[in-house]
Amino acid sequence: MIGISIITQFITYPSFKSIDLNLFSNFHKAYTRKMLFIVGPIMIIEFLSLAILLFVNFNFNFLIQFTLICSIWVLTFFVIVPIHNKLENQYDNLLNINLIKLNGYRTLIWSLRFILLLFII
Repeated sequence: MIGISIITQFITYPSFKSIDLNLFSNFHKAYTRKMLFIVGPIMIIEFLSLAILLFVNFNFNFLIQFTLICSIWVLTFFVIVPIHNKLENQYDNLLNINLIKLNGYRTLIWSLRFILLLFII
């Protein structure tokens, strides 16, 4: 997820401003639909596998990771998805800037989770 998030951060979201405003709505709908099919299953597997690990082998590392995953879910579904819903109707540069900033936080959280995973290995 770090790789997907970095590509989104530095390539996809910044390129939104370059898309013709007449084409943006259709482009954005197609983009979000495709990303849902890529990212959705990965996020679900990530959440469920960590919940199982936490239940089977409770430890502080898994608890922190689970908290980080929950924060990613809250950030994604209660903050980022509503911005995408607004952008679906019409491009707005301020919303896009917020999207880039918020995805930066999400990338940072996934990176912190990766660092915690290294401690398990």
